[in-house]
Amino acid sequence: MKRVMIIIAAMVFLSVVGCADDNGDGDNNGESLWSNLPSYGPYGWAVGLSDGDYGTILHTQDGGKTWVRQGDSTQLPNTGFSDVCVIDKNILLVSGDLQPNGNYSVLKSVNGGETWTLSGSGSLENATYNGMFALDKHHIWIVGEQGSIFYSTDVGDSWTKIEVPEEYREDIFLRVAAKSANDVWVVGDKHVDDIYPIMLHTTNGGANWERLNPIEDLNIETDEGHFLGIKTIGDTVWAIGGFGKFIIRSADNGATWNDITPSGASGDANDIFLLSETEAYVVEDYGGIFSTDDAGLHWTEHNADTNNWLLGIAILRGTDIWICGSPGGWNEYSVIKYSSDAGTTWEEQTPQLLKDNDLIGLYKIRFVESESRLLSQNRTTP
Repeated sequence: MKRVMIIIAAMVFLSVVGCADDNGDGDNNGESLWSNLPSYGPYGWAVGLSDGDYGTILHTQDGGKTWVRQGDSTQLPNTGFSDVCVIDKNILLVSGDLQPNGNYSVLKSVNGGETWTLSGSGSLENATYNGMFALDKHHIWIVGEQGSIFYSTDVGDSWTKIEVPEEYREDIFLRVAAKSANDVWVVGDKHVDDIYPIMLHTTNGGANWERLNPIEDLNIETDEGHFLGIKTIGDTVWAIGGFGKFIIRSADNGATWNDITPSGASGDANDIFLLSETEAYVVEDYGGIFSTDDAGLHWTEHNADTNNWLLGIAILRGTDIWICGSPGGWNEYSVIKYSSDAGTTWEEQTPQLLKDNDLIGLYKIRFVESESRLLSQNRTTP
């Protein structure tokens, strides 16, 4: 479900040393590591809409057993947050819609989310920022409306604009991923001059951009759709979106693409987490959860007993999975659910705050392990 559509309906993690790493950490023979995790981790954050007072940032220090809300109305704007970038358990960035006063909403915390300040000291343009990605603390990107792409080498203390060709400067960019400091992918909404969602690729750090159009090339009908996620690992690039649903994959860094969309669901594909070049999980509208271990040739559907628009997924160790979503069907409030067995069974971790306030839709969830062992879905390598 497109994030702006959720807002209209009043209802769109991780990073290790980054904010979009999709890699797990090897095989643990199918056993959950939950029983071996220390009491002070894993650390997680989930972000979403405002309750009418300030934007929602939820935090857990015990793997989701308990959640607390962070920040307050003096630190956070009365706006929705659409992404969170977890550099480590102390340094975080969140991005979202314009503040009521017209300023941008990109905020930073250096103490695990206890306090928040404006990122970049005004070096970002006033626009809505939708997605972030970090390879490490010295290579962080953020994308948004008005063809906005910014780059930080100092953990968001300052930002430098990366220009795109004029024909893309009115486009809405939703997600960004990077294979290296030079090899960067940006995807977003329908291009302003045609019906196909925008996908740009650079191999020289943004000095030049090439537009790719695999949706048209593969004859995928999207009804003027949008990309809602892009992830890369090795030479593979995976992209997802809607309207409807599509999942596409390239095994040669974008030279050629395959449509690997599974049957069995029609809702937008909203978030993707890569475990390897051939293993991935995707979450969709109306409770859809799918996984593949053979590059999308076959898919397994998982049932978490929710009809939410599932918008976020985070995975640690390949088997411990968290999902979050916004009300989209018979659910009356947003949910957070956890699986210790790769999606076979699920348990509820929804805090009472969400049950009491159905206006707080959750967009993204990110986790890192305790102490220095950091894993996420916002980098390219573990």
